[in-house]
This record gives sequence, structure tokens and C-alpha cells, in this order.
Amino acid sequence: MRRSAVGLFLVALSIAWGLTRCGPAPASPAAQAPTVASPESTTPIASPRPSATRTVTPSPSPTAALTPTSTLAASAQPTRSPIPDTPTPTTPPVLTPVAGDPLPMSLDWRLDANGHLTSGLILDADGRSLFLLASLGRTVYALTEEGQVAWRLRMNGPVYALAQLGDTQVAAGDDAGNVTAFNANGRQLWQYTLGSRVTALRGNWQGGTLAGGWDEQLSFLGSGGELHWQADLDGPVSGITTLPGLALAATLNGTVAAFDTTGAEVWRFRALAPVTGIGTAGEGTDAAASAAASAVAIMALQDGHLLALSPDGTQLWKQFLSPGGSVWQPADLVGDAGYEIVAGTGGEEPILALLSASGDMIWRRALPSPAGALASLDLDGDGAQEILVGLTSGEVQAYDGQGRLRGSVHAGLHVWGLHAAENGTALIRADVAAWRVGGEGGSTGGPWLLPPAMVQSMPEQLPASTERKEGEAILVFLGDVSPGRTMEEQLARYGPSHPWEGLAPLLQGADLAVANLESVLATRGAPLDKGYLIRAHPGTAQTLVEAGFDLVNLANNHALDYGQAGMDQTLDTLEALDIAAVGAGSSQEMAHRPAVLNVNGLRVAVLGYAAARWNGSEDVPATDRVAWANPGAVQADVQAVRDRSDLVIVQLHAGTEYATSPSPDQVRFARAAIDAGADLVVGHHPHVTQTVERYRNGLIVYSLGDALFDIPRQATMRGHLLRVHATHNGLVQAELWPFWKADSIQPRLLNDGSGAARFRIIYP
Repeated sequence: MRRSAVGLFLVALSIAWGLTRCGPAPASPAAQAPTVASPESTTPIASPRPSATRTVTPSPSPTAALTPTSTLAASAQPTRSPIPDTPTPTTPPVLTPVAGDPLPMSLDWRLDANGHLTSGLILDADGRSLFLLASLGRTVYALTEEGQVAWRLRMNGPVYALAQLGDTQVAAGDDAGNVTAFNANGRQLWQYTLGSRVTALRGNWQGGTLAGGWDEQLSFLGSGGELHWQADLDGPVSGITTLPGLALAATLNGTVAAFDTTGAEVWRFRALAPVTGIGTAGEGTDAAASAAASAVAIMALQDGHLLALSPDGTQLWKQFLSPGGSVWQPADLVGDAGYEIVAGTGGEEPILALLSASGDMIWRRALPSPAGALASLDLDGDGAQEILVGLTSGEVQAYDGQGRLRGSVHAGLHVWGLHAAENGTALIRADVAAWRVGGEGGSTGGPWLLPPAMVQSMPEQLPASTERKEGEAILVFLGDVSPGRTMEEQLARYGPSHPWEGLAPLLQGADLAVANLESVLATRGAPLDKGYLIRAHPGTAQTLVEAGFDLVNLANNHALDYGQAGMDQTLDTLEALDIAAVGAGSSQEMAHRPAVLNVNGLRVAVLGYAAARWNGSEDVPATDRVAWANPGAVQADVQAVRDRSDLVIVQLHAGTEYATSPSPDQVRFARAAIDAGADLVVGHHPHVTQTVERYRNGLIVYSLGDALFDIPRQATMRGHLLRVHATHNGLVQAELWPFWKADSIQPRLLNDGSGAARFRIIYP
């Protein structure tokens, strides 16, 4: 039940423009006049900014972007940016780093946060440092140099961005659309509410703050939080930086737009891939700098390139690093008051690289796992900077300017951020914990266990015992899939197809692919008052398409995280993508309605139920928009569809989180479904795998674990893919294919020791 690439792209366009913007819907892509423009170009904009007409330009690779590429057409005609006509420099080979002089490193203290840590910064004032961290638990923490919590602030929603406004002031941007400023003592100074989630902030520009997010706008707020101007962009904001007299905003649709101090658009640059991050290198980065300043804007692209722009929007250079997104930062490793560019990449061949200011590759070193963060600081006090690299494996490594490995410590969790202090220490920001790293030796933390051996490339030819027989339909099932929270950053960096590359042969070879969608896909809706909220931008739904999912279960404890409006937008998003949904709907009747599908000639009925309350408490009642699991309701629904179906499948979201055995309720609900005539019960919610049961003539798989989720526990890294053979007579065979989530996002099948994928036949 695969969908065509052209159809998917058009559907994705409709989602990007129909679901994420307010007001009248734009004309469909088919009705708009085509535009012709260079894939990478700068469009000068006359001042004052003219009224613009939106046109849609297909991306060179529709599956490469988190959201479809769009451009904003202005009255001025697009002109290609001048690109230096210079030969491509010779790229040095990737070398394994050799050891340099040992550098003692230690983890001095640790903070355990109440949710994923999404942003951090360090205030250096009066010779002391204050470490600030933002969490998805609606909290901003302030820590002393000794690791003591100086204060914490409760915010209106999960916090996604922090920015320094001055020596003693900070701003935070949250999921509810608020930009909140506070001083170094934690006292709120002002608050301004934007249209939706704030994903990027930049302070200290023109005496005010730049903000952007899901509302697809760049907003400039004054020193008291008052709105001075807003400018339209073409997609969710992925980063903000400044050049002399200019504010630059990058989007996941692959554009960078520059605005002057009045909010008038000066130029717009269109890249070939989504921009996953942007910053400034060189001198003269603020408005007071000389017009002759040498500052340049550098952006990381999803396709593995770094690209530099001059203040007039001209492309200065473009350098490919390796497949997979990158992180980068300027550093002075030579000590000549100039700068170099340090970059770390992800993907299957991660590297650490040093580039000159002109974009030439100086050296490349292999990394043991993808780079999640970088920092440069003088760890040993010798006057020369070292490079800190935070890896997805939880290790933090230190390198010198020649790329020699000097030391390492283990944080034990995926490292998302590194923040350097002036005193030669650094703040490590990992999933739900933070450390300070120093250079005096001592504790080295607790590394994760080494992952099991995984299959690097799945052969197209499956083992004979699992081959499709004539007249069979093949169905595959995965557990919890959640593209929200920190997974959004991963999807933006690597692209929507990346998570599924290791399972692609099994997913693409299926006639029906099913998963539990553990996230709201919405920009609208008020958050539910609960501890953990999960929502993702509707554009992330493209990863469901790339996986090949035909149906998702919505009966789970996150379906109403953003109320009725959030559920409605989720349902609309799935419908536009031709992905069926069960377990939730506009009414109780719709929530209990089965999806009856023609799967290679078989009539397959799928039902979905939740037995996990919204915050894990019985005090929160079930809603009539989600199918609640009780034996009587499950049996009635199964019996109603049994006689007109070849195969009846029940999706069950139940059990105790992180428990490796099913709860009594799980067993009771699942057996009730089989008693009523269901052939198969597929479970999820515990986030870990559980047992399998042959019950009567049916099969119960109590939990498949997580397939795409950002829970930082080793047990959640392991999951199962369930593959089922069926005919008109019901189940024929079922297989479990175990996998390990490499780099926290990509399930890869486990190796059986001979290089082939492991699997286990569990039925008959």
C-alpha cells in the first residue's frame, strides 16, 4: 500500500500551507504559475518591503526536507548570487586521530532535570559563572559554579530556546509561544506572546531581542518586551543570527532572509536543503561595528554542507563534510586573532573537521559516533584552545588544534550541547542531565553499555523461512513512534527518511505498515495540565510517509496533549497524507470505528484502544474522543467486525512503563480481544519489549518497545519489528525482528553473528 512520490509531495505541500497558517488558504500548487529560479540564489528586496505573493517551488529532493521547500516571490526579479569561480580544493583524507599529550578531564557535578534539556548558556560576570539550562519540563534552572541550584523558574510550557540579553539578563522561549525575560536573580522582567512555539532567540541586537518559531515569522522585541516589527518567512525558524545592521533568520524550508533595523527585507538566499543551524563568524557582528567588518554568516545544511554568506547575501564558499547534518562553531586554534571553523557531523561516517576562514578543509578525523555538540576553550590553561566534542554515545572528547585526541569523559547520555565558560570549564547538556567538566582529573561518569552488533545493510533477499508465499499478505508493526520533542531536531538535521534506513527492506516489502503515533501533530491547541507533553510540527509527519506507514494508532496517553484543536489538526494532517488512524476521532463512535482495509486482497480490520491515562493517574478521566480499553467495549467492537473480515487486529496501548512483563490489565484486555475473535493483539506503551503469548487461536505481542522516541534509557534503545504473514484463513506466520536504535534515532536490526539479521518465528 505504497503511495507515489509525486502524490506525497503534493500532499506535503497542502499540509505545509493549509495547516500551519491562519487566514484564507493559498492557491493549490497546481493552480499557481511556475517560477524559475536558481536553486541557490539571493533575491534583493526593494525597500520598503513590497507585498509579496507566495509561490511554491518544488525542492530538488522532496524527501530531503522536513517540510516542503517554498520561496517568497517579491517584485524584484531573482538574481543569482555571485559564486567564486575557483577550483574545488583537495579534500584531505579521513584519518583516525592519534593521541596527543594526555589532558586530565573530570565531571565535577551533575544536575538531573525534570525533562529533556533543550538549551543552555553561561553568564560570566564578576569573575563567576552562572549556568542556565532550559527543560521540556517547563523549567529554567540556574546553577552556581559549584553545581548548586541558585533558582528555578516555572514557565508556561516546555522551553525550547534561551538567549543572553546582556551581562545579567536572559530570555526564554517556550512551546506556548511566550518570550520571557528575567535577570540573573530569576526575577521576571517582561513577557511577550507570539503565535506558536518559539524555537530560536537572539539577544543584544539593536538593544532588543529577535525571536522566531513555528509562526513562520521573525519578530523584533524592544528592551521592555514591546513588539517593534514582524517579518514573514517561508517556514519554521531553525536559527537566528546577526551581521552588521542585519538580522538573519534561517528556516527548515531552506532559506535565509536578511532584514534591516526597520524590519524591511534586504535579501533572501535559497539553498538546496533545509538549514539546520546558522551563526556568525569573524568580526563586526553587531550593529555598532564598522561597515568594513569581516563578519560572515555560516549555515549548516541537512545534506552535509557548510555554506558561508557575505553581508550582501553573496555565497562565499560551500564545503561538503559528510552525509548527515553537522554542528559547527568558530574557534581560534592558531592564536592569530583570526578564526577557524570546527565542524562535527553525524550519519554513518561521522567526522571532526577543521576548516579555514575561507572554507578550505585543513584536516578531518574519524569520530567513534555522531557529533551532537561542539565547544572550544582552554582546558589546561596553556593559552591554546582545545576542541570539545559531545557525541551521541555520551562521550565528550577533547582534541587539540592538530586533531590529536587529548582526553575524554563519559556523560553516559546523548550530548546535545556544550557551553564554554571563561574559566576553562564547560557545561555538558545531555538528555535529562547536565554536568560541568573540568581539567583536574576525577570522576569520569558512567558510560552506556556498548550496543550490540547490528546489521549495517539489510540484504534485499530475506531468509527462505521468511519469504512471502503465494496468496499471502505481509503486515509489519512497530511500537511507539514520536517525532516530537528532541526528535524534531534530529529529523531536521538528518532528514525524515533517516530513521528508517535500517528497517527499509522490511517496511517497503510490506503490504500494510502500522505504528502507534505517540505525538500530536499540530501547531494549534492549548496544552493539557500534565507532566509530559509531546507535539511535533505537522511537517514532521513526512517521516511517517518515508517509513511507509499506512495506519497509525492514536489511542494513547498523548493524543490529547493539546486538547481538541490539537487532535483535530493531527487527524487532518494524517488524512491529507492518506494515513489511516484508529483509536481516536471526532466522537466516541469514530474513536471505536475500525479501519477496514484491502491488504493484497485480504479484508483486514484494525481497532485501537488506550488503557494508559493522560498523566498516569486515574484522577484524570478518559475522553470520549479516545477509545478506552475495557473488556466489554473491546469484545463488542471485535464481534461487530469479525464476520466481515479475514483478519482482525487490535492495537492496545497499555501496561506499566519500563516493565518487562505485562500487567494484569494488559493480559485481561488482550485475552478479551482474542476471546471475541481477534487474530492478533499488538501492544505498546511500556517503551520496552515484553513477552509474547499464544492464546487460543490468536497471538498477543504485549509490547514492541519504542521505534522512534527520545527516552534516554538503555532499555528503550531495544525494540522489535513484528512481521506477519496472513491469508484468507488468518495468521500463517509471525516473526520478531529485534533492533537497536543507533544514535538514538535509527533502528538497526541486530546481527546474528554471521552478518545476517536476527529474527525469531513466534507463530505458529
